[in-house]
Amino acid sequence: MYSCLGTHTQQRKSYMEYQTIRLNVEHAVATLTLNRPEAAHGMNLQLMRELADAVHNCDSDPDIRALLLTGSGRFFSAGGDLQSFASELDDLPRLLNELTLYLHTAVSRMARMDTPVIAAVNGPCAGAGMSLAAACDLVVAAESASFTMAYTAAGLSPDGSSTWFLPRRIGELRTRELMLTNRKLSTDEALEWGLINRVVPNDELLSQAGELAASLAQGP
Repeated sequence: MYSCLGTHTQQRKSYMEYQTIRLNVEHAVATLTLNRPEAAHGMNLQLMRELADAVHNCDSDPDIRALLLTGSGRFFSAGGDLQSFASELDDLPRLLNELTLYLHTAVSRMARMDTPVIAAVNGPCAGAGMSLAAACDLVVAAESASFTMAYTAAGLSPDGSSTWFLPRRIGELRTRELMLTNRKLSTDEALEWGLINRVVPNDELLSQAGELAASLAQGP
């Protein structure tokens, strides 16, 4: 096992020190946990830089054979950190360009990597958080999870490659509905629509998603 939790304890690779995510690898499964619970894992520039770096490291490590993506605490991710955007209004266009560069780098790498990527959605999943989940190969959701696009409520257009992945998962009409109305989907609806693969009890999310990741990692 090796980890990157802001330190380099028991670590085989020389990774950057992460402050907004946790990366643990055990038995060929990498668990990447978004770790800004005080901000509902809102995606600020630091989180996006660290996410892109961690996904790159997981893709580059031949010993990693499955990647599990989740959030700490109550939220999977509320999407973009609007409070951090509001504090940078004078420099907002440059900030958004840089932030989405790292977001799309991470998503592109996830979509192209040989390693299967599983989202373990532990709670509310909105905006770019929902885009991130949609980019994963498989999605396991806790019963308390929910899904909403949220972009138009903030006067933004969808990013994170959701305009590519969602129509292919749930169809164009349903995608337009979610993007334009910000309708919130329950896990039962998300399962019926084909957005997620499985709904599990809250306290079994990580164990069941971990078992799925382990079975893929141990496969041929």
